[in-house]
Amino acid sequence: MQFFIKREKKKRGISYPEELKEDVKSLEYEIFKEEEKYATLPRTIYEKLAKISEKILPIEPDEKTKKEIEEAIEFAHINITPRGVMSLIVLATLILIPLSTLPLFLGYLDIGAEIFILIFIALAIYYLYTYPQRLKKIFELRASSEIVMLILHMVIYMKNFPNLEKAVKFASSKLSGPLGLDMKKLLWDVYVGKYSSMEKALISYSQKWTKVFRPLSDSINSIIYSLYVGEERRLQLLDEAVEIILTALNEKSESYVSKLKTPVVMVNALGILLPTLVLTMLPIVTIFLGSEISPVLTFGFYDFFLPVILVFIIKNILDQRVVTLPEPDISLHPNLPPENTFRFLNYYVPCYLPAIAVFLPFLYFLYLKAFTMDLYESFVVTAGLFLPFIVFFFLSSFQKIKLRREVVEMEDEFREILFALGQEMDRGIPIESALEKIKPVIKGYYAMNLIQKITENIKYKGMTLHKAIFEEKEGAILNFPSRLIYSVLKTLVEASAKGTKIVSDIMLSISKHLDNLHRTQKNIEDKFSEVISTMNMQAKILLPLLTGIMVTLCYVMLEMLKFMEEITGSLAVEGAATQYMFFLSLWKNVNISASAFQIAIGIYTLETIIILSWFISGVSVGVDKISFYDTACKNLVAGCLLYFIVCFASLMIFQPFVEVIKYGMIAT
Repeated sequence: MQFFIKREKKKRGISYPEELKEDVKSLEYEIFKEEEKYATLPRTIYEKLAKISEKILPIEPDEKTKKEIEEAIEFAHINITPRGVMSLIVLATLILIPLSTLPLFLGYLDIGAEIFILIFIALAIYYLYTYPQRLKKIFELRASSEIVMLILHMVIYMKNFPNLEKAVKFASSKLSGPLGLDMKKLLWDVYVGKYSSMEKALISYSQKWTKVFRPLSDSINSIIYSLYVGEERRLQLLDEAVEIILTALNEKSESYVSKLKTPVVMVNALGILLPTLVLTMLPIVTIFLGSEISPVLTFGFYDFFLPVILVFIIKNILDQRVVTLPEPDISLHPNLPPENTFRFLNYYVPCYLPAIAVFLPFLYFLYLKAFTMDLYESFVVTAGLFLPFIVFFFLSSFQKIKLRREVVEMEDEFREILFALGQEMDRGIPIESALEKIKPVIKGYYAMNLIQKITENIKYKGMTLHKAIFEEKEGAILNFPSRLIYSVLKTLVEASAKGTKIVSDIMLSISKHLDNLHRTQKNIEDKFSEVISTMNMQAKILLPLLTGIMVTLCYVMLEMLKFMEEITGSLAVEGAATQYMFFLSLWKNVNISASAFQIAIGIYTLETIIILSWFISGVSVGVDKISFYDTACKNLVAGCLLYFIVCFASLMIFQPFVEVIKYGMIAT
């Protein structure tokens, strides 16, 4: 029972990451000691297959390919070699192609099914070949979303303490993604002597990003140069480091949006226009093929071939995605459910359990009606395919999205506190008194709670400012699961010993950076809004509308083709009319039924809505499961409802006309 449902552990507030220690027994040492221990062991199935293939059939790639694969391996931290990748590709080709053609020669498969299998194998081999580059791109996207926060945290620390190594430690402890691990790796490399200084380590690391995002290198250089100038110029260079990143984000996002127009048209053409055109050719195709149009061919085209092509195109679009701002980090929230689970009372329940429970009754219905299903009964099967995905996506995202909104609101209100507090302290007022004075001007719920808790701890519990904020059991920060708020408050408390003027300058500077960050985020969202709204409309309205009409048109065509075959087969033709019998005999029956076609189109609608949701999420926020699940859930609910409404409404309109036409032709 515990394997499926996990008991929720009670937590006391938030466990913030501690600063990395100064000695060699620091956090990064423990991490990389474990990495060294398991460095020779493959971690994924791909790595295991590459290791085995390299031993069985070692094949060395050419120099150009080898260099590309090595770069991807190093960037994405994969434990394989270029020889292993090439060996895996060749060995997979030599094994899979003969195995796939054997059933064809033995007569178990027809040529149509064999073509689809060969296409699938070709795509699988291509996937194996590009897997290191794909991992590299995923790593880039996940790490690039942290670039702004890396620079911001380093600048926040160096405003107070101009020490590059400690700034990297500070930033790495506040980042939870791959960029944070890279910074810990740099610290470790400096400790073991791979680099003589943190300055050289950062310069070397920034060169890896030169092709991907050159402004990171410029920003790091600006931070490094700030160590060698006077105080006033030092602060200017730190401010410039943040401005370089934010300006680059604005420029690159604008360029990316302009490049999206043509790919969006291609997605629209492949996702909607091509399936519709194929359906309109059905009467012509039946004249020449007729009974050769099998259900397998229809399902293969709509539910495999078209979605795979669509995924391939969208992946190429997303691979060119520029660096954008990250989604708020909610990993510290005490109420955050683990991945693919949701919180129910005091338990964490895996999301797939309710999804499977919803699917089972529909699966039983399909088992009972598989060979006797009419068109209307087939809609029950389609609903049974939509609902499990809707349930899974909803349960995986609804609580996390709510927590993310809370963190966003906290950080937005925190900007107001910084600005108001900085202005008060600029007049020489101590931070404890300044907190009391800004209470009347602070309106936000979370901001007011933070100030109220700090002042209560100081006034009524006799705590120092540091304890009032960071005390383990009653500190004000325990109700604010934001790494950004924590790191800013940590810096301000440490700087408070230097005087109110210095703290005020740091507060106003950080407030300005956060305002610019917020403004940049809004600008980027505005630029992407047209593309995102277009794709949302396509997923929610246009696609289910057209596929719903396609189902009805197919029903009408199939009924008329079947009727024409019956009519022409029963005609008794004599004399001169016999020369026209050849044309009448061209009308052939089609093997696929309207119910099977509806299920095929329903599956295609489901797949395409999920693919478009992936595209929308990828364009707007990058690699983020929470946003993808939330987008997919909303689009599936809207698309599913519209699909069924259009299908039933159009059938109610056209079904009587089909019967009238049949009756009229028989009567004449």
